[in-house]
Amino acid sequence: MSYERSKAPLALMEQIIMILVFALASAVCLQAFVYADNLSGNGTKTETASVRAQTVAEYCKANHGDLEKAASLLKGERTEEGLSVDYPEDNLTVLLKITEKTDFLEKATVEVWETDSPDDGVIIDYAVPLYSIDVAWQKGGGQK
Repeated sequence: MSYERSKAPLALMEQIIMILVFALASAVCLQAFVYADNLSGNGTKTETASVRAQTVAEYCKANHGDLEKAASLLKGERTEEGLSVDYPEDNLTVLLKITEKTDFLEKATVEVWETDSPDDGVIIDYAVPLYSIDVAWQKGGGQK
C-alpha cells in the first residue's frame, strides 16, 4: 500500500512566503511615500519663507529705510534691531536686523523663523533660521 502525501502544507507555506514578500515591499513603498511627503512639505515651507522674506525686504526698500512706515504697512512692529513681522497663518516670523548704516546706504539681514503655533508667536529654538537673505537700500530720496 502506497500513501500519497498531501500537497496542501506546501501550498500554504508558499502563500505565507508570498505574503511576507508583499508585506516587505509595501513597507519599503510606504517609507518612500512618507519621505517624499516630508520633502515636499519642507520645500513648500522654504518657498513660503522666501516669499515672506522678500516681501519684507521690498517694503523696506520701497520706503527708503523708513522702518516705522514699513512696520505699519506690514502690520509688524519696530524693534531696537530693526523690524519684526508675524505671519501666523504660516507659523512664521520675519526679523529684519540692520547690520550696517552709512550716510546714504543701509544694509540688513532678513531672517525667517518658524514659530510654535499661530497664537503664541514664540520662535522655535533652532540653530539657524528657516530662510535668510541680505538686503541693502538707499536712504532718503523717496517722495513725500
